[in-house]
Formats: sequence, structure tokens, C-alpha cells
Amino acid sequence: MPDESATRPLRADARRNREAIIAAAREVFDGDAQLRFDDFAARAGVGVGTLYRHFPTREALAAAVYAGEVTALCDRARESSLPAGDRLDAFVRGFVDYIVTHAALARTLATLVDSATQTTGGDEVERTVVALVEQAQAAGAVRPDVPPGAVLAVLHGIGASAGRPGWPAEARSVAEIVLRGLRPE
Repeated sequence: MPDESATRPLRADARRNREAIIAAAREVFDGDAQLRFDDFAARAGVGVGTLYRHFPTREALAAAVYAGEVTALCDRARESSLPAGDRLDAFVRGFVDYIVTHAALARTLATLVDSATQTTGGDEVERTVVALVEQAQAAGAVRPDVPPGAVLAVLHGIGASAGRPGWPAEARSVAEIVLRGLRPE
């Protein structure tokens, strides 16, 4: 059964139910908790039928949480009124802070979300980083010789090193080093 929100607009009550389920799942996944799939309905305050109508599987629910998290992170950067260079800085710091703060969520989603959904999310992050770097370069806030892919590689590296002892401080330190290195001389 396809996700009904993909085929037609949701009524207000259905949208609220869907959002409540996603919020409950995000909280459970972020706490690294194990929960029977049917129990997500009770956590969200909806019936089991409502859960299955919106999300037929745990994986479909995880994909919705993942997509929402990526979109929220990228939207904050796109909708910011900060100058271009500061917007890039805020995105990089926000990305690292998000990974540090929500490491359990990232681990859970990595095991549940299919590769196509992860690719879609990665593409959205990539488009956001490319736009932020290009805008910062046009404003003279970032060196013109820095390819956006270099910033992406650093962000991927930071995410891949999660879980090491002292990792949160190291991740934030790497972000600051990179941001200083992006600046024109």
C-alpha cells in the first residue's frame, strides 16, 4: 500500500495524525529504543489502523523521519536571512551539531532506510551545500578555488567518524578548521 500522502493531499486531521506518528518515531529512534511497530501508534496517540494507513512498515516510517530531518536541515539553510558566508557557516555547524546531538537517530535510520531514500536525502544535502558554497563564493566570503564537493567530503567524513571516543569535540573542531580554511586570505 503506497503512502497516501504521495497520491493526494491529506485532510487536516490525517496530516496531524501523520505528523504525530513521525514525531513519536523520531523520539523513539533518537532514543535508540526498541519498540514493536504497532506500539508507535499508541506513542503517537492514534489507532493502529491509522499507523498502517500512513506507514505500512517500520522502514516506511523511518524513511519519512529521515526525509523530514534532511528537509528541515536544508530548509533552515535555504530560508536563512544571514549573509551568504554566514549561512554556509551556520549550515556546517548545524550539520555537525545535528549529527552529534542525534547520533542514535542517525544509526537507527541508517539501518532502516533504503538506499534510494538515502540517495534522495544525500542529493538534497548536496544541492544545498553546492548552492551555499557558490553563493558564498559570489559574495567573496569563500575562496573561489574551493569545490563544493570538498565541503561535502568533510561533512561525510565527520559523519563517518561518529562514535569514536571524544568524537563530538573532534567533529566540532574539524568543522571550525574547515570553515577557517574556506575564507579568502
